[in-house]
Amino acid sequence: MFGGVKIPSPRGAFRVWQRNLTIFRKYWKSIMFPNFVEPLLYLGALGLGLGAFIQQGGINGQDYVAFIAPGLLASNAMFAASFESTFDTFVKLRFDRVYDAIITTPVNAEDVVAGEYLWAGTRSALYGTAFLLVLVALGLVGSPWAVLIPPALLFIGIMFSVMGTLFTSLIYQIDYFSYYFTLVITPLFLVSGIFFPVDDFPAPVPQVAWFTPLYHAVNVCRALASGPTPAVLIDVAWILVFTGVLALVPIQIMRRRLIG
Repeated sequence: MFGGVKIPSPRGAFRVWQRNLTIFRKYWKSIMFPNFVEPLLYLGALGLGLGAFIQQGGINGQDYVAFIAPGLLASNAMFAASFESTFDTFVKLRFDRVYDAIITTPVNAEDVVAGEYLWAGTRSALYGTAFLLVLVALGLVGSPWAVLIPPALLFIGIMFSVMGTLFTSLIYQIDYFSYYFTLVITPLFLVSGIFFPVDDFPAPVPQVAWFTPLYHAVNVCRALASGPTPAVLIDVAWILVFTGVLALVPIQIMRRRLIG
C-alpha cells in the first residue's frame, strides 16, 4: 500500500478489461477501421511516395519504406492507447459515470485504472498486429523475431496508457486534450526516429530523443522487424522502468477523484 493506495488485484483489473472487451466485440469493425487505415496511409504516402526520392541504399542499408514501417507500428500503438486513456477514459469518468458504477461492486478504484491500462495495451496490440500482418504480406518484415512484436506493442500501449491516464486524471474539461495531443503526442510522432534517424542529428536532439518514450518503442519494433541486437535490451528496460515508476501516480490521483 502506497499512501492509502492499494496494489490493484489481477481479478478486479481483469473484470474491468473484460467489460471493455464485451463492448469492443459489438463495435470492433467501426472502432478498428480508422486505426488500421491511418498507418497504411502514412506507409503509402511517405514510404512509397517520399521513399521513391530517397537515394539508392535507403537509410542504414534499408529501403525507406522498410525503415519507417516498424516505426509506424510503434506510433499506431501510441495513438491507440492515447485515445483510449484520454477521451474514452474521460467520458467514462465524467459523463457516463462508468467508474462510479464499477466501484460500487467488489472492484475498487485501483483495479479500475489497472484494468484500463491493460485494455489500452490490448487495443494497441490488436491494431498493431493487424497492421503487422499487412507489412509481412508486403515483405517489409523478414525477421522471425517479429513474432514478439504483438507482446511488445502490448507493453508499449500500457506505457502510453499510463501517460494518458495521468493527464486525464489531472483535468476537468475535455477541451484540454488538445494541449496533450498538440504538445506531447504530435512532437513525439515527428521526432522519435520514425521517419528519419535522430542519432545523427547534432546535440541535443539525440540526447532529448533518448528520454522520450516513443523513441524506445520505435527502436524495439524496428529491431524485432529486422533482427535484434543486444542494444535493444536497453530500450526494453527503459520502457519497463518508465512504466513501472509512473504507473502508481495516475492510480493514486484517480482514486482520489472517484472516492475522495
